[in-house]
Amino acid sequence: TYGSGLGDGSTHQYNDLPIVVAGGGHRVKGGLHINMPEGTPLANLWLSQARVLGLSWADFADSTGMIDAWIG
Repeated sequence: TYGSGLGDGSTHQYNDLPIVVAGGGHRVKGGLHINMPEGTPLANLWLSQARVLGLSWADFADSTGMIDAWIG
């Protein structure tokens, strides 16, 4: 996972973060551009990645759910 903590460095806003996820051993869908609904916590990505890696976390930080469109 590679990304930026700022969506717009000139205004220091942290919405619309550009993030690239690669790999996953065929456990995630590749070649996608997913535009999440406004207000979706970044923690949803971390929770989804943890579950793909086999962890049975119920939640992570301020997560509100999984990114199902990304899971293969």
